[in-house]
Amino acid sequence: MTHIVIVGAGIGGTAAALALLKHGFAVTLLEQASTFGEVGAGVQMSPNANRVIDALGRLDAVMAVAMHPDAAIATAWNTGEHLRVIPYGEHVLRRWGYPYVHLYRPDLIAALSDGLPPGVARMGAKVVRVREEAGRVGAELADGTVVWGDVLVGADGIHSTVQKHLHGDQPARFTGNMAWRGLCPGEAARTMGAPVVSGVCWGPGSHFVNYYVGARGGEALFMNWVGVVPHDGSAIESWSAEGRIADALGDFAGWHRRITDIISATPRAMKWALHDRDPLPFWSRGRVTLLGDACHPMLPFMAQGAAQSIEDGYVLARCLAEVPDPAEALQRYQRNRMERTAWVQEGSRRNERVFHLSDPQAVAERNARLKAEVETNPDGVSADQSRLFGHDVVAGPLAP
Repeated sequence: MTHIVIVGAGIGGTAAALALLKHGFAVTLLEQASTFGEVGAGVQMSPNANRVIDALGRLDAVMAVAMHPDAAIATAWNTGEHLRVIPYGEHVLRRWGYPYVHLYRPDLIAALSDGLPPGVARMGAKVVRVREEAGRVGAELADGTVVWGDVLVGADGIHSTVQKHLHGDQPARFTGNMAWRGLCPGEAARTMGAPVVSGVCWGPGSHFVNYYVGARGGEALFMNWVGVVPHDGSAIESWSAEGRIADALGDFAGWHRRITDIISATPRAMKWALHDRDPLPFWSRGRVTLLGDACHPMLPFMAQGAAQSIEDGYVLARCLAEVPDPAEALQRYQRNRMERTAWVQEGSRRNERVFHLSDPQAVAERNARLKAEVETNPDGVSADQSRLFGHDVVAGPLAP
């Protein structure tokens, strides 16, 4: 039986392990942390990702802890005026067959990892080097042992050890932005009257996103929020650099009260500098390949980072199942994924520019265009949204 070694047990690596197991492969999933887990924050799962999660047999587990937003609402930063309301809920479910949901990251990784058979995941296994020999590839661990397999997959994030093996040490691109992240208690957010929507508020050079996560009996544990502001880049890429609530409030001084109330009700806030990369020239070489942030780190402005990594894993499993030679299968995998993920990367950069307009005339034109679309496109479905949500890596055709 072909043995696949995956480095990194985040959302993408765990979903890839499930997909490969479903397609009949032996899998070893290596994770440097001592337990499964994601740093506590929110993640948005769109229909294209939920279609894959269903194929992996984990949809019921994920939906049990998911919040279902009624709409996506864009508002003005200083007044709270609604600029655009796009229906979600049943509208998305009817159109694409799967819902758009919000999740607490630890809930999502638990729902996925609970589907792994015993012995697949190896925790506390820090990979320090990739070893290649004729007919096999290995992950060398910090203790000197080597885990050998027929294929090695780097799902180890933006600072990927496997990516460095393929491309050398190429630092990620700092974007000039920093993101605040916080989890406001759900009860506090409900007391404010915050609706169950995917909210985005656009301001000069900055924006603020908020949505409920952590469903428990129909109520949310938290209101997840992300506030993106300009920054000098002194912070490193991290999900866990702690900041001060007072500093977050200072960055959003003058924004409408709902925003500052959410920040004020949050017990602690984290911050990290936002990085991405230009699309890589290749993902696969020989028996080694990449997926997720290891090969296409994305800014959060299309909410597709986790979804695209989940798509990656399923396409990888299909290619390895359909092409007998591992190296040829990995080339087919990258041919089927690189164009789509590069498009999402560029779309995320483009959205950053749209969200952060500062020139008053440009802002007025953007806002007027959004309001006009209510008449011309009442359901709010854009061509980009259709291209994202309608993509089917489970049953759709793959390029040769």
